[in-house]
Amino acid sequence: MDTVRDIPRVAPPSAEVFESDFVRASRPVILRGAIGDWPALRNWSLDYFKQEFGERELPIIREKNGSHYDVDTGLHYDRIRFGDYCDLLADGGPHGLYLSVRVHEAIPELFDDIRRPAYTASARWARSRFWMGGPGAKGPLHRDLPENLYAQIGGRKRFLLLDRNLTHMVHRHSFRSGVPNYSPVDAEAPDLSRYPRFRGAPVLCADLEPGDLLYIPSMWWHQARSLTTSYAVNLWWLKGPKVVVARLAELYMRVRGLNL
Repeated sequence: MDTVRDIPRVAPPSAEVFESDFVRASRPVILRGAIGDWPALRNWSLDYFKQEFGERELPIIREKNGSHYDVDTGLHYDRIRFGDYCDLLADGGPHGLYLSVRVHEAIPELFDDIRRPAYTASARWARSRFWMGGPGAKGPLHRDLPENLYAQIGGRKRFLLLDRNLTHMVHRHSFRSGVPNYSPVDAEAPDLSRYPRFRGAPVLCADLEPGDLLYIPSMWWHQARSLTTSYAVNLWWLKGPKVVVARLAELYMRVRGLNL
């Protein structure tokens, strides 16, 4: 698309500059070298995961009928032994599966290899997910309430982002659906006959390498695809009044049984 622009790549600023120039301004940015002191960059690999956590059974998202989710029920989850998934990735696949698990629930030991950035030090609410997929693994276009720092540990991944103020362009699913924060639009190859409002959407692109830390502002739409076998961890955080909103949202998801 001719409306795609690259997200700036900068040296890590101070916490004060990051807050004023990026968080308050709602500006995505790639912080190069910001996680250079993380043990994860040295330790994490398919062999490491298989050796340390290979027997652990984890939830995994599976593509069905060309989609990773059902509009009414949410994401399609199965279960898989982590070692078996590592073997599948080592063999060059599979494209229809990707791992997205809550670190504190599924593999809390991964926190030993992470150093929480100063940018999130004052957060009153924080969550993390571990992400892993083979070449071509692709997630749906969606948005999240929390501020997001996405740390690329291994492999390469491409993100496409759209400003939160342009929500009218994405034909978002209904709030009452099973995926209220998702869009049916494929930002890489939009079907403009079905989703005409996406025409001309000013998409931002981030191609991440190991060691990159991508800031995705609160409520920005984003979609990711693994360019190679990829593993990463993200750090969601909030402070101020949004903390109450996040806790209410978590309660809402539990009450409705949303599979996200």
